[in-house]
Amino acid sequence: MKFRKIMLLVLICVFSTSVVYAQNTSRLHKILKKGVLRVGTTGDWNPMTMRDPVTNQYQGFDIDMMTALAKDMGVEIRFVPTQWKTLINGIVADKYDVSTSASITTKRIRTVGFTRSYYQVGTVPMTLKENLGRFSDWEDINREGVRVAVTLGTSFEQ
Repeated sequence: MKFRKIMLLVLICVFSTSVVYAQNTSRLHKILKKGVLRVGTTGDWNPMTMRDPVTNQYQGFDIDMMTALAKDMGVEIRFVPTQWKTLINGIVADKYDVSTSASITTKRIRTVGFTRSYYQVGTVPMTLKENLGRFSDWEDINREGVRVAVTLGTSFEQ
């Protein structure tokens, strides 16, 4: 009976230590401990995230949201330049803690977590005025011989 009590006590200590260790190594705990929220952003998507080439400062809706989040957390904010094609890799490689404007794809959702969206974006194709008669719906675009340009690393590549 005494052995069982000792084993139970040991197991409680092990599990308690594991829980504390897990809490201490969470991304949130690291941010709070360092006092800095690192945000990966492309700086090329107006009005969400734009980098002013003269001042090298970021502005836009996503920038305002991340700045407010850092303020609420009581930490400083540091914007880290990134590209669309490496947006998720930067989180995985611990170059930054969160990113701005990452659209959800099947591949991305297997690797990182996503918050609920605070806005919705629609896809709008654009063409030269002289080509307007050729394209009246999505199927007109989805044809052999039609070339479509997209930003690499975005969900539009699909």
